[in-house]
Amino acid sequence: MDIFASRAQTREARLQVELAKLEYALPRLRKAWSHLDRQRGGGVTQRGGGESQLELDRRYLGEQISKLKVELAQVRVMRGTQRKRRSRVPVPAAAVVGYTNAGKSSLINRLANASLLAEDKLFATLDPTTRKVLLPNKMDLLLTDTVGFVRKLPHRFVEAFKATLEEAMVSDFLVHVVDSSSPDALEHIKTTKRVLDELGADGKAVVTVMNKADLPADDSLRCALRSEYPGAVWVSAKTGEGIKELLEKMENMIAHTVKFMRLLIPHSEYRAVAELHDNGAVGRQRITDEGVEILANLPIRLVDSYIKWKI
Repeated sequence: MDIFASRAQTREARLQVELAKLEYALPRLRKAWSHLDRQRGGGVTQRGGGESQLELDRRYLGEQISKLKVELAQVRVMRGTQRKRRSRVPVPAAAVVGYTNAGKSSLINRLANASLLAEDKLFATLDPTTRKVLLPNKMDLLLTDTVGFVRKLPHRFVEAFKATLEEAMVSDFLVHVVDSSSPDALEHIKTTKRVLDELGADGKAVVTVMNKADLPADDSLRCALRSEYPGAVWVSAKTGEGIKELLEKMENMIAHTVKFMRLLIPHSEYRAVAELHDNGAVGRQRITDEGVEILANLPIRLVDSYIKWKI
């Protein structure tokens, strides 16, 4: 929790850290006041100083936890609004996930020519940050950095930081970054998949990226990774090795997750237009006598519902 607190930068991350701390402290209050447990008065029903203080502290922490949950809910509503605004722009999105210190931020910096914080330490990134990447076909892709996962992460952290990881659940696909030089790489992959399962993002399409290919690693580990993940792209965020192949892989991934369509939706079906704004990436909209003409990148799941209005 101290590590998380030192990395929190935005209001959302600080709220999440504070909530996790309070939820951790609440069941441990009795031990904090055990030295006063025997200070009872003369009456049988009279409470000791420790017991009274314990009730006060429990009430206070309970109120603070409720307050923080309300504030976090408001932050999530704001994030949802921002996401809807972003979805109206015809740009597909991917979330970059992986074990902590796998090199996610460094990879985004290389792909987007950005300057995200990228340090050799646990949980350097707590706040989701989005950068635009230009693909070989000149199409833009939004890449969102996320908090690194870790083995045996207490469930309260998965819950407290769920807002930070929501980008993984709503993105078009995932970019799973693995530190291929780590002797625990296979275990790190399992941990990341387990957390994604908890978040409900296990059904997402995934591009697996074996990062740090420039660093020395055990030959047997490299063979195991290549054998179990033959479709993975081997890259080095530091040297640029494999970056061109990764960009092409992401370009192909977009072709399988979204479809560009030109639609003419009748005025009587304006509910479909509203749904398109909520779920599709609307690029341009024009009102005509026949209906609403829209250019959009639709998620594959919506194509069948709108194919009848394709022009």
